[in-house]
Amino acid sequence: MLFSLLALTFIGLFAPFVWRFSKRHTGLLLAIVPAACFVWFSLQITEIAGGGVLFESVAWVPMLDVALGLRLDGLALVFALLITGIGALIVVYSGVYLHGHPQLGRFYAYLLIFMMAMLGLVLADNLIAMFVFWELTSVASYLLISFNHEKPESRRAALQALLITGGGGLALLAGLVLLGIAADTWQFSQLQAELVQAHALFPAIMVLVLIGCFTKSAQFPFHLWLPNAMNAPTPVSAYLHSATMVKAGIYLLARLNPTLGGGVGWSTVLITLGALTALLGAVLAIRQYDLKRMLAYTTVTVLGQLTMLIGTNTSYGLQAFVLYLVAHSFYKGALFMAVGAIDHSTGTRDIRRLGGLFSLMPLTGIAVGLAAFSNAGLPPFFGFIAKEFKYAGLIEMGTIGWTVTLVMILTNALLVAAAGMIFFKTFFGARGTWDRQAHEVSPFMWAGPLLLALGGFGLGAWNQWPETWLVNTAVQAVASGEVDVSLYLWGGITPAVLASVLTLGLGTLFYFNVSAVRSLANRLDSVWVFSGDLLWDKLLKRLFQFASAVAGLFQHGSLRLHMALMTLVVSLSVLGGLLLMNAQPFVGHGLSEVTLSGVIGCLLALGGAAGAAFMAGRLALVASLGASGLGLALFFVSINAPDVALTQLMVETLTVVFLAMVLRRMPMVPATGGAGIGVNVWHAGVAMLFGLAVSLLIMTAVSQPLPGDLADWFLANSLPGGYGSNVVNVILVDFRAVDTLGEILVVAIAALAASTLLGAGQLLDEKPRGLPEFGSMMLRQGMRPLATILLVVSLAILWRGHNLPGGGFIGGLVAATGFTLMVLTFGRGIQRGLARIAPPTIIGLGLACAVGAGLFGLVSQVPFMTGFWIEPFGVKLGTPLLFDVGVFLTVFGSVMHMVRNLVGRTA
Repeated sequence: MLFSLLALTFIGLFAPFVWRFSKRHTGLLLAIVPAACFVWFSLQITEIAGGGVLFESVAWVPMLDVALGLRLDGLALVFALLITGIGALIVVYSGVYLHGHPQLGRFYAYLLIFMMAMLGLVLADNLIAMFVFWELTSVASYLLISFNHEKPESRRAALQALLITGGGGLALLAGLVLLGIAADTWQFSQLQAELVQAHALFPAIMVLVLIGCFTKSAQFPFHLWLPNAMNAPTPVSAYLHSATMVKAGIYLLARLNPTLGGGVGWSTVLITLGALTALLGAVLAIRQYDLKRMLAYTTVTVLGQLTMLIGTNTSYGLQAFVLYLVAHSFYKGALFMAVGAIDHSTGTRDIRRLGGLFSLMPLTGIAVGLAAFSNAGLPPFFGFIAKEFKYAGLIEMGTIGWTVTLVMILTNALLVAAAGMIFFKTFFGARGTWDRQAHEVSPFMWAGPLLLALGGFGLGAWNQWPETWLVNTAVQAVASGEVDVSLYLWGGITPAVLASVLTLGLGTLFYFNVSAVRSLANRLDSVWVFSGDLLWDKLLKRLFQFASAVAGLFQHGSLRLHMALMTLVVSLSVLGGLLLMNAQPFVGHGLSEVTLSGVIGCLLALGGAAGAAFMAGRLALVASLGASGLGLALFFVSINAPDVALTQLMVETLTVVFLAMVLRRMPMVPATGGAGIGVNVWHAGVAMLFGLAVSLLIMTAVSQPLPGDLADWFLANSLPGGYGSNVVNVILVDFRAVDTLGEILVVAIAALAASTLLGAGQLLDEKPRGLPEFGSMMLRQGMRPLATILLVVSLAILWRGHNLPGGGFIGGLVAATGFTLMVLTFGRGIQRGLARIAPPTIIGLGLACAVGAGLFGLVSQVPFMTGFWIEPFGVKLGTPLLFDVGVFLTVFGSVMHMVRNLVGRTA
């Protein structure tokens, strides 16, 4: 299971490169991985059907006993097969549907990352891990819906989907945290209904979880994002919005049904809102002329019915849930892909312009016909069995069930009419007026829908197979108790059969009188005068107006006033907190001794700060602040922190260089203290108050004893456990390497963003030269050996960092300083050298090395970033060194990327 997630992640990240080198066969090549995952999950059917459960666990945060647990039971297996199987077909289909699109590689990356996130969501046994995958599906969905980002409607739909599902995700996170607290466990498999439902937090848990699930699965009143998401390319609609993402909320409802279900509140909410969503979706579907929007609203209907079936908690209802889940994924995925093929062939999805296509697109027509019949619930399709069991499950509930059944008969009749319009009107109606010469599409476009449509027929005709191998174990995972699963096509004349006959008869009547039905549905606007989209737009408009009004109170345009007010608030908050805590900052414990170098460093830092306060000119300010930074470096030396001192020295050097290059062309500024005595007193007061607050806060912090013996543990285990005597470096690249990985990732992102800003508004200089201040012949002659020495020193610092002061971060800064001096001096030649291996490539290599160092642990079934060591010729070499090389390259590439953009531009 873990390997499936890693494989999908890997192929998703490298999809653009695969597309770049094999554009014609990219879909087939990329589909190999999800197809292989589908085969692997298929091989587990026998064991899962026998009552077995597969479980894998990987240590995530071992010190906190947090692990990424993956669990495959009957419910997860059904979803995993749908995600990987339909996903493989969609990947192949996308290659033809989007053939020639300049960003097809990017599309594949988004799609496969989404597939990985969805698979992780259904396999995760840990509450928080599931939520991480849940949010990743929202992000990936946003990228897929906005794929055609040049269209305003695509951007709007993507933002709407992200805000609604993201807002629901926040509610879900709160609910999951409360659930973990109430259940005293963070594993789905260990949740106990009695313990959770007896807890005082149960009502809040249920409400928050339902909000999260309803927003994800488009339940009323959150349904409006799903039809608008049809602005996405058809492969996205066929995958995300029929078979996977919209069923994420349904999956979580089903997964938590044994824990949260069984009560009147749970069932009432699910049945009421589910039935309302289903009826609303059906009424809106029959009003549509765009085939994709019609399918979107019928999807809303089915999602409402699935929610309702979970709420029934009856034997037939839960069986119907699993049956309908599978049947809908098959026929709706087929219909979406077929509609995409129709659009691809004719240039339109408007049903008023379509007709007579069967003679031109017979294979696509067969796929649509089979899928539409399953959608309508005709025997012997799987959709027919699902509909029979749905009615039986509702009728089991008594009077309330009969009431809901009547609503569902009307709802399903409208679905029958919609299915008839999609198939008969499109393929056997009067010849349409389309924009292109219609023709049968490529086999890769009709094969997928045809396979899914035939699957819906096969599962229904030979229903003993899905009953034995899939449905039974999935139903047991959803139910609170044992359920006797028995599928059949014909169970005699029952109320459910009569309801089905009435549904088909009413649906046929609606189809032949579709204009009158659509007119009646349109008249509902006079009853319900509010549009969901209109309400959404007004809500966003009011929100932006409120934000603008609040911002107007504070965004007055004065940076100094901003800084002064912010500093004043922080200072008063810190001092107030220390006062309330009755802090004792002057306790001598933990304070370092006074040394000559420390005093000199403090005086230098104080002098630099004073110079910045009174000197005029930007370069003078930069020099003053640089002197202050050098003073701090000297102070770090005095307290035996050479690693921090070296880092401070290099950072200050590069900061001064960058600021000097940026500010040298800007006009002079007056001295800070020349603004008037009143302003000076105000600034001085705020500055001294801030200095006092920070000093007292630091003194209070260091005077407190450290809890536990963590420092002693690091000192004792650095050499025997990390094979290094430099404790600081061993912590950074071994013990806390995951933290360091996050830090260098932040460095890389910040550098990529900053370099763009540094070059903004300036033309690219094709022949960049060094700065004129470096034009001295003696300086130019001495710069090469100096830069060479710095490079050699940087490599030495990298190599020795595990045992002596140094490491990849410091080494990268030293190397970057040397190259920066070369660029400033010679410009063009060095820039040409940097162009051969672009700095972003160096950053990517650095991050790859850092991540690769951690993968050794995962492959060996131990925690991520666990160190592995070899000893060639008596020299200890390990993955921490590879990680440190990654840090070195990331830091070096980040600095050089900013330098290249800054120096390589004209003024």
